[in-house]
Amino acid sequence: GQASSGNMKILLIRHAQSMNNIVQAQVHTKITSGKASEQQAQDEWLSMRQDDPELSPAGKEQLKRLMEHAKKLPKKSGCKRFRVLTSPMRRACETAKVIVGALNLPTAEVRGDLCEVGGIYTAQRSPNGQFNKVTGRAMEAMTIKQQFGFDVSSLPPSGPWDSGRGFEGTTEAIQRAERLSSWLKSAYLHNEMGQDGMLLLVSHADFLALLMAVLTNHSTSGHENNPDIDVSAHGITEATLQGLMAHDAPSVYQKFRISLACTTLLDISPEGKVRVEWMNKKSHLEGKNCTIS
Repeated sequence: GQASSGNMKILLIRHAQSMNNIVQAQVHTKITSGKASEQQAQDEWLSMRQDDPELSPAGKEQLKRLMEHAKKLPKKSGCKRFRVLTSPMRRACETAKVIVGALNLPTAEVRGDLCEVGGIYTAQRSPNGQFNKVTGRAMEAMTIKQQFGFDVSSLPPSGPWDSGRGFEGTTEAIQRAERLSSWLKSAYLHNEMGQDGMLLLVSHADFLALLMAVLTNHSTSGHENNPDIDVSAHGITEATLQGLMAHDAPSVYQKFRISLACTTLLDISPEGKVRVEWMNKKSHLEGKNCTIS
């Protein structure tokens, strides 16, 4: 797909496997094998998850393959100018750093509006055994700048990047996706990027699914089944998903799901018309001794 006249490319990239993804998969296996009820699994997930996990060893292996994929983008897409935007979450920043290196770019821009649905939170068990989601520990802008060398000018200059917001509801996440979609379709951004430009967004499974639904004017139905709330949807294997990826998939999170370290390429016209060039591309991982999930 060479760059079309006047059109801009947007590459959606899901971060590589994090330590939380491993916990999610383990918990999901317990549900499907009948070793835990959904409530038990939910409690186990909340007690074991990290606020802002780093990549797993398998995730770092995936990054090597993703880097090779990124190096081919100029030739494959016909684009000459690239700009990387990333979520401030650690797993996304670690992924973005490899993309920036592969494309020989000076930096990536960190955008709080690319974070995962739910945001940064800690789950605390109350005396009655229930878990409450409270403000977690988000990195500060200067920490991100020092560790990754990224442009953090859009983040608060001091304190956590999320200003201590805590758990974000799905309604707020959808509104965030709608704001980002409007900007991505704007004439201002098209003029800035040009027809030979590609914008790369490094983000997360659930938020990218919501963004895809909004960008392509599909329903965000099933958004209430946020996998972070209903852990039974977490850690779904590709085999399980094959029958669910059809047009009438029950959840937006399944319908537009991007696997770990995989990509979706969009072509957007100056009028805001979106065409999907590829969806959930994973050929760079297949047969490379990488876990695809």
